[in-house]
Amino acid sequence: MLVPGSYVINRYEIIAKIGSGGMADVYKAKDHVLNRLVAIKVLKQEYSTDATFVKKFRVEAQSAAGLSHPNIVSVYDVGEDDGVYFIVMELVQGITLKNYIDMKGKLDIREALNISVQIASGLSAAHENRIIHRDIKPQNIIMSRDGKVKVTDFGIAKVADSTTVTTTAAGTVHYISPEQARGGYSDERSDIYSLGITMYEMVTGRVPFEGETNVAVALMHIQSEMVPPRKLEPSIPVSFEKIILKCTQKKPERRYASAKELIADLRKVLTHPDGEYVVIPGAVPEGRTIVMKDNDIDSLKTASLHHSLSDVTEETLNGMTEEDEEQPVQKPVQKSDSRKRPAKKSDPEEDDDFDNDEEDDDEVNPALNKVMMVLGIGGFIILAVIIFFIIGHAAGFFGGSHNKKESDTQSVSTESVSETAPASSNAEVVIVPDLFNMTETQAKAALNKLRLGVSVQKGSSDDVPEGQVYDQSPAAGVKTDVHTQVTIYISTGKETFKLDDVAGMDYDQAQSQLENDGLKVSLEFEDSDSVDKNEVIRTSPEAGSQVAEGDTVTIVASKGKETKYVTVPYVIGYDLDTAISMIKDAGLTYDGKSSDYSDSVSEGEVMNQSIGSGQSVEEGTSITLTVSLGSKVSSYTASISIENPFGAEIVDGNGNSDTYSEGQVTVVVYKPDGSSETVYDQYATEESLPGSVTTTSSSAGSGSVYAYINGIQYASYEVDFD
Repeated sequence: MLVPGSYVINRYEIIAKIGSGGMADVYKAKDHVLNRLVAIKVLKQEYSTDATFVKKFRVEAQSAAGLSHPNIVSVYDVGEDDGVYFIVMELVQGITLKNYIDMKGKLDIREALNISVQIASGLSAAHENRIIHRDIKPQNIIMSRDGKVKVTDFGIAKVADSTTVTTTAAGTVHYISPEQARGGYSDERSDIYSLGITMYEMVTGRVPFEGETNVAVALMHIQSEMVPPRKLEPSIPVSFEKIILKCTQKKPERRYASAKELIADLRKVLTHPDGEYVVIPGAVPEGRTIVMKDNDIDSLKTASLHHSLSDVTEETLNGMTEEDEEQPVQKPVQKSDSRKRPAKKSDPEEDDDFDNDEEDDDEVNPALNKVMMVLGIGGFIILAVIIFFIIGHAAGFFGGSHNKKESDTQSVSTESVSETAPASSNAEVVIVPDLFNMTETQAKAALNKLRLGVSVQKGSSDDVPEGQVYDQSPAAGVKTDVHTQVTIYISTGKETFKLDDVAGMDYDQAQSQLENDGLKVSLEFEDSDSVDKNEVIRTSPEAGSQVAEGDTVTIVASKGKETKYVTVPYVIGYDLDTAISMIKDAGLTYDGKSSDYSDSVSEGEVMNQSIGSGQSVEEGTSITLTVSLGSKVSSYTASISIENPFGAEIVDGNGNSDTYSEGQVTVVVYKPDGSSETVYDQYATEESLPGSVTTTSSSAGSGSVYAYINGIQYASYEVDFD
């Protein structure tokens, strides 16, 4: 454990410990090279001594350091210092999403959607760089004080998943994907599954699976169906529920193929919460009834008993490695289809594991083979019967009795109509026309002409103008019965969303955020007295306006305060107070005075100014004045040395000490004739401090000199007038 005040590689000063996880401790630290606060994640000792783990940790952490995205915690540095392995990251001031959910119970739908889009955006950027997180969970999502959501622990998550570690260290089992729970190969869709579980928790306030042990929870991810979110929280939009269910499908191929696809559907929820745009591959359409015989059902039950929950053990969870391929509890497919392995670098150890896995695939469940054989034979017989009846009907062998036989054997719900053939062989058949780009009126007319029904749905389209058909069901060219209902989808134009408020951000950060939303950005700059340089003043269109992907947004950023120029006034001959007032009225700054004798300027009046009158200078420029002491009379002269107070330790009357690099320097001389004079009184630095000044006394003798900085005496000495 590092202690406050210690240094890592003589650069990062540890300030305080701010967190701890299964594998690492996190510290707040100061980077003394770049003068900024950072977070340092330090591997715990039990992992630092594992050479294999450390090697993979460094490689993956360095890969993560190449990621740059507003929704990913930036990795600045990776290294080792005397056996301490560390990652230096961006310090985000905020709380984890887990803590935020715990505080609120469950999140508002719009808030959950916004957070989900930001997490998915970060994952999309990582996936495009071929980096898989493998440990997405609310504990690894940080919500900053400005509302930005950031994903952390890239790199360390992959190492944890590719090395034999306990489930406590590898990640929270409540968010693990089925393929990870089996110890199999995981990819981008594993992250999408974990994000789906996270979204489930955001909108319901609970995780879908709870168990007494990690093994029990992991088995639920593999075998159990979750309670649909809307049963726990009916206010969840139907489309959002479908997105969550699609993300959390057991089979990776039924989930979203990429985070970009997920983001597109999440954004649609805001404008079309009840839309039918979420499609889960392989799902049984609503309205279709599949009839199974009793012996088929019994066979499936028998097959499932051969794979009880005891088949997955703690060893399976604890032995997850990146090299292990997916080994499902149930293996309902033949060996030739059981593996789809991505290309990997050659590794002798990996090759051995692969061979062993191939041998394991031969152990196919006999009961399940029997079921599949029965179903295959049954399907063949049904196909033969259908062909027989089609040929018989065409030849007129069955006459009027055909309809009765067909109706007796039909097992498909009448709520849906086939898109590839008419529902009844005696009904009049028509071909569905191509309605693409027609207006709603034109499409209805074309369908009515063919005696087809119409159902109208509306949705956004990037390609088809508003008011025209962009899709239809059944598709064009399909044969169907008359009076069949055809659904047409009318474009509402491009999908729109609210423009984010980026005012106050640095313009480059704002540009990155807007471009991440799919918008084009142009930059303009203008002067501002209230907004700091390079910060966004406003956007055009303004924040909150509806925009569509591809629209151009103009960012207006600040150039800082406008540089104004003023003319220096003529103040010679005026008394000091009047001269100071004239300088300030002109927009300039009075910067002190000095004194000298003058035969032409009366005592107390300004005899000289540091910048000549009539000159044009920047507003706020400082001016020093010289005030006349009057005519010089016969006197004794002394040269007063101005001692340098800068850099030395100055102690005040209370015993407090300080050093100065600049300040108000005042030098007072007490003359032998009984008078005193302030011979120097200016705000000075070591470079501007004069070496000495000259003054006179009407009497000869010794005088006393006292020097002050900011009112604190720092020197006293004697001077001779002669």
